[in-house]
Amino acid sequence: MPTIADLRQKVSETQPEPAEEMTRTLLAEGFDPMEVLEDGVMQGLNDVGNRFAAKKAIVLDLVRAGVTAKACIPLIEEALPKGSTPKNNKKIVLGTMLSQHNIGKNLVGTLLSIGGFDVVDMGEKNTPWDFYETAEKSGADMIAVSVVFAPAMEKFSELLSLLDEMEVRDKYPVIVGGAVTSQQWADKTGANGWGAQAKDGVDLARDLLGLE
Repeated sequence: MPTIADLRQKVSETQPEPAEEMTRTLLAEGFDPMEVLEDGVMQGLNDVGNRFAAKKAIVLDLVRAGVTAKACIPLIEEALPKGSTPKNNKKIVLGTMLSQHNIGKNLVGTLLSIGGFDVVDMGEKNTPWDFYETAEKSGADMIAVSVVFAPAMEKFSELLSLLDEMEVRDKYPVIVGGAVTSQQWADKTGANGWGAQAKDGVDLARDLLGLE
């Protein structure tokens, strides 16, 4: 009988097929989908990210880890409760700054939708202007940004400066997360909130938008 720790190991080792099969087994055995996601898949991804930061892994390892997570996530999404939270009429623009990586962003989007938010998913490879323009056109209440590599960190700061320049900074709370980010960095940039895990996005959104 596999455990969530076993799944974390498979994701950490970037083994898509064994990880997918183990995810299916854990969910069939009644494990909480959020625990499978957070303690299994996400922690496995974090392990690879930590090795990369310590120069004990290469970019290809990150790619393989993403492929592995992508094999597991659809199964978890299917197991999550649908429609358990009523809509709250709050709209959140969500996207990845510059890069094409979308695993974390997609997780946040799924959890926000389950949490009752209307999510406008901009996809990947976005610029600061893209975020501003989409927020204005969609009538958003918040902007959520995924930052997964160093050049995007500078662009995130540019986004906040752009919002100031356009005199809409107070209109849009901006939250951020991603592999290269931290609470200290987010505080320094002036972000309204930072999340270490996908589930943090929901808590931040509810708090910043005044929802109980």
